[in-house]
Amino acid sequence: MEKVNAGKRRKIICFGWACLLGALATGWAAERTWELPVMATWTEDPRTTVTLAWERHEAAVARVTYRELGAPEDAAWVVSDATPARRHVFTLRDLRPATRYAYTVSSADGYEASGRFWTAPADRVQPFTFVLHNDLQGGIHVDAAKAVSAGVVAANPDFVVSTGDLADSRFGYDYAAVIHSWNLFFECLREELAAFVFQPASGNHDEPENPDSFWHRLLELPDAHDYTLDVGPIRFVMVDSTEDEIPSRVAWLTRELQRAAYDADVTWVIPMFHRPPFSEGEREGEAGIREWWVPLFTRYEAGPVFSGHAHTYQRTVPLDGVYYLVSGGGGGWPYAVNPHHPSMAFATSAYHFVQFHVAGDVMRLEAKTADGAVFDRAEYRAHRHVRVKPAFPARGESCTIEYQPAGGPLAEAKQVTLHLGRDEFHHLLDDLPMTRDEASGVWRVTFTVPDSPKWNLAFCFFDPRTRVWHNNYTRNWHALLQREW
Repeated sequence: MEKVNAGKRRKIICFGWACLLGALATGWAAERTWELPVMATWTEDPRTTVTLAWERHEAAVARVTYRELGAPEDAAWVVSDATPARRHVFTLRDLRPATRYAYTVSSADGYEASGRFWTAPADRVQPFTFVLHNDLQGGIHVDAAKAVSAGVVAANPDFVVSTGDLADSRFGYDYAAVIHSWNLFFECLREELAAFVFQPASGNHDEPENPDSFWHRLLELPDAHDYTLDVGPIRFVMVDSTEDEIPSRVAWLTRELQRAAYDADVTWVIPMFHRPPFSEGEREGEAGIREWWVPLFTRYEAGPVFSGHAHTYQRTVPLDGVYYLVSGGGGGWPYAVNPHHPSMAFATSAYHFVQFHVAGDVMRLEAKTADGAVFDRAEYRAHRHVRVKPAFPARGESCTIEYQPAGGPLAEAKQVTLHLGRDEFHHLLDDLPMTRDEASGVWRVTFTVPDSPKWNLAFCFFDPRTRVWHNNYTRNWHALLQREW
């Protein structure tokens, strides 16, 4: 093993004095305000690595001892860092996939803590569970937040994901209040963070738009704003939904959705972000996300889509083929919701978390109150009509488009034609007859990509005999082309 992030651990010089002054200002003079427990995240390959980070009031050298859960103590590995630091960050590598590990961290100032984590499976059909736990946020109800977190620990998932609002960097009324809100987050989730990898996307209270916010300093992530994460058959697409920056995320989001949608090893493409596009009740959905992102989710057949922000539980019917889930019951004050809206399959307002059981192309959902009682159940089955090979076609080279008609308007078609255009169907390129594979029912056509498209191929399908079309809720399908520079 090797030590990592030594430079990052030394970057705080006067922070301790600032914390002390803030504490004095709010009557916390006797407390050490910035000693944070261990938090496990994935910053590299979830199958073979995990990152452990914690923070202390005084600089000291530290080490991590870890072993497979149940293995004898003499089978443990040890990794250490000889550089004194207040913030300790260790990335453990060469781990065994689909394995539970126990660890103990310690530092020369006398601190010691133990925990465990799980590594993702290499086998994409191996079952696992995860929990969605959102919205503790700045106006936190401490007792409710602790109860929900205790419920997550009792549910014993393999890992936890979140769409943010962990603390209150953005709306804290002063510096000391911001620190206090982060301390509350770590206090409420102490046992949860010690038991599972906790993998978040940023919320508006986390102030991700501020490069100096605590979000960027306290959380070890692949990227502070936007990143993807593969766990078994799922690709999580984690994206920052700061309201003023929604249009600026479109290029990155489009490419990552396409990369996932046309990857044969990815069964589920799950976008995760804080502000929901659809929310009915006290807090409405975000219009900018409906305008800029929602068409992409349909176009690339993503889903389910996870959000928080509204402190409710809302599970939609499919909207243009995509299921949306709002879960904001982690500890922020509950909001009113409209359970009778036609877009809702089920909606309520309660402190809660959501547990998912994943087995290949089947995903079962159980929404639970803090005591573990299930108040909603659902089952999703992965289905994708389109694959493109390669995922980003190149001008002048061969491209294959596959179409699975099952569940669509061409399910019984005896002939299928690819209707191919460029960019936003500004020009029709060709109508190409497709060939059906009898064993799988998949229609397929291979062609040479023309030079004329500026950005992408646009396409849909029709039966040339009946003139029945499948145009993906009028969004069609797209394939961005390879960039040459």
